[in-house]
Amino acid sequence: MRRKIARSERMYVGEIRTQALSTCVVRGGVDPDLLDAAFTAVLAEQPSLRSRIEKDGDDFYLSLLDPGELPRLRVRPDEPGARLREYNTPLHLGGPLARAVLLTGSDEDTVIFGVDHSISDGRSSTSFCHRIWQRYIDIEAGTYTAPTGPQDWHPALDDLLPPRTDAELDAYVQERLRRAEGAPVAALPYLAAGSAADVPAEGVMTSRRLWLTESETAGLLAFAKDVGVSVNGLVGAALLAAVRDGLPAEMADHRLSSFCTVDLRDQVAPTLGREAMVPMVSWFRDLLDVPADVDLVKLGHRFTTELRAAIQRGDGALEMQSLDRLLQHPQVWPTSLVLANVGKIDGPPSPKGLEIVDMTKFPLSSRWNPGAGEGPLLASPTTIYGRFSLEMPYSTQCFTAGQMDAIHDHVRASLLDCADRAPQR
Repeated sequence: MRRKIARSERMYVGEIRTQALSTCVVRGGVDPDLLDAAFTAVLAEQPSLRSRIEKDGDDFYLSLLDPGELPRLRVRPDEPGARLREYNTPLHLGGPLARAVLLTGSDEDTVIFGVDHSISDGRSSTSFCHRIWQRYIDIEAGTYTAPTGPQDWHPALDDLLPPRTDAELDAYVQERLRRAEGAPVAALPYLAAGSAADVPAEGVMTSRRLWLTESETAGLLAFAKDVGVSVNGLVGAALLAAVRDGLPAEMADHRLSSFCTVDLRDQVAPTLGREAMVPMVSWFRDLLDVPADVDLVKLGHRFTTELRAAIQRGDGALEMQSLDRLLQHPQVWPTSLVLANVGKIDGPPSPKGLEIVDMTKFPLSSRWNPGAGEGPLLASPTTIYGRFSLEMPYSTQCFTAGQMDAIHDHVRASLLDCADRAPQR
C-alpha cells in the first residue's frame, strides 16, 4: 500500500528536510504513558502519519512503515539546551514522518511535535497537535475508540486544482516575469557565515521569539481594525522595515520581496477537513519599495491589498500548476522575507489536572546554505491564548544573534508603537 508523491509535494522531498514544529508548555506533570498512547492513537488515524518516503525510479512514494518502525514518544529531561537539540533533530528521508518528544521539568514540561511538510501544512499540523491532546483526554477517561476499517490516502493538492490550459499557465508565468522586472531584490547578509566553523553542530538551528502581552496584543488588534489593515499586513510591514534597517547602505536602491504562504484548503478542497494530513498550501510573491522611513500603515495596507487580490485571482493555485515553468526563471525567486502566517488559533484542550500555558508553531529546516552569503528572514506570526507571538527560526551559521536581536527589537518597537496608537476604549 503506497501513494505517489505529487509534483507539488516533491519540493519537500530531498536532502533538506523541513518540518512543522509545535511546542506546548504544560503544568501539572504530563503522564508519559498517556501521551505515548495518544500519539500512537493519532498515528493510527491516517496512513500518511504511519509512512516513510521511498524512491522508486524517478518517482517518490509514501509507503507504510512496519509496525515495529512506527515512531514512539521520546522522553528526556528538560535540561539546558534540550529544546535546542530538538530543533536540530530532523526527520530523515526514509524514516518516520512524525515525532513526539516530552521534556520533563520540575515545574513545567515541554512537549514537542514535529510533522514532515511532505504530509502537512500549518492547519493540519495544528490539528495534529490538538488531536493528540484530545486523545490523551479520551484515553484517560476511557472513552477512546480506535478507528476501524480500511483507510484511504488523502488526495494531493495537484489532483484537486482546476484544469488549466498551456496558454493560461504561460500567461501567468509571463505576468510573474513582468512583476520581477526592475531594481534588484535585497536580502539580509549572512554575517555569521565567516565564522560558521565556530558554531557547534548541535546549535545550528534555533529561533528568536517576540511575544506581546495580552494588553499589547489587544492594542495591536484595535489599531489594525481602526486603520483598516490586517494584523498580518502590519506585521509584514514591520518585518520588511526591520529587514531594510539591517541591510548595508549600498543596497538602499534595492527592492524587497516577500513570500507569503497561502492556504488553498478552503478554495480547492472545502470538504477536506484541516485534520487531513496533506499539504494544501501555496505562496504569493510580492515586490515592494521599502524606504528607510517607510510608513508602516501605508506599507501594511499595500501588503494586505496585494495579498488579498492575489488570493481572489486564484494566483495560489496557478503558482503550483506553473511551478516547473517558474523554476526555469531564477529572477522570480530572490526573497527578503518568508512569512508563514499561522493566524489566530485556539490552544489545544488541557487534560484534567494539566494546564497548557503556552504553544508556539513554526516551520524548521534541517539545513541552510551559509555559502550563499545572504538570505531571507523567516517569520511565523500567530495569536494564541490572547497573546501575539512571532517566531523567527534561523541558522546560527547564517545570521548572528546580534542580527536577530536587532530585528526583534525593531519589530517589537514598531508593533508597540501601533498598539500605543490604538483608539481608547
